[in-house]
Amino acid sequence: LKKPRDPSPEFRSSAPSTVGATAGRRGFSLVEVTFGIGLIMFAALVIFSLLPVGLVYLQDSNRQIVETEIFNTVGAELASTPYEQLASYQSTRFPVYFNNEGIEVDADEDPIFTVRCNAPVAEAGGETSRMTVLIGFRRDPAGSDADGKVTKRTFLLVDRGI
Repeated sequence: LKKPRDPSPEFRSSAPSTVGATAGRRGFSLVEVTFGIGLIMFAALVIFSLLPVGLVYLQDSNRQIVETEIFNTVGAELASTPYEQLASYQSTRFPVYFNNEGIEVDADEDPIFTVRCNAPVAEAGGETSRMTVLIGFRRDPAGSDADGKVTKRTFLLVDRGI
């Protein structure tokens, strides 16, 4: 085999020699690729670990929105009920059942929310009454609310003489 000829001095580069670790380097080393993939996987792990927490907060906020709609509906019904009929209204109307969109359903239609109302408590010489409305999420609010799945609001109803 013939040995390649040494280029003439006028064609030699004045740049430093590239012999060694950087000679002919055109891509990333295995260590750099492994480090990059590890960094991306760590970031993905952090993002995906926050996903369940975000979904829990989303479900909780949706539940609160529907409960607020239910409270508004029941409160409007109580306000439009004649004052003398509040006691009988409480015993004949409740419990009331709602689905996950806040629409009233029958008890056999797998309700998500169960609404109960306590008997009216007369105040201020009988011209006002307090009624507490309880909403149970996937349970009947008649039991204990120790697990936090029962929300309650108290409405002050005034005898307007109508």
